[in-house]
Amino acid sequence: MRGAASESTATAWTPTEAETIALAYYRVHHRDGWAALVHVVEDALRDLAAADSALRERGRQISHGYVRGNPGEQGANPAG
Repeated sequence: MRGAASESTATAWTPTEAETIALAYYRVHHRDGWAALVHVVEDALRDLAAADSALRERGRQISHGYVRGNPGEQGANPAG
């Protein structure tokens, strides 16, 4: 006798976000795995550089605010 229907049902495979992205690069590069890998790494390095630049700029702005005075009170009249 065969197993119950609940035993024979397979769970549906759902790709991870990484797998979905990898497959998209693979397809764009016409199933050339090396070209897809190189493009993924180039894009990742570009994104990391942009994030690093944004963090450095934010840090510079915060430091500038502290040097100039209390950043939360800029433009306030110190005399009251």
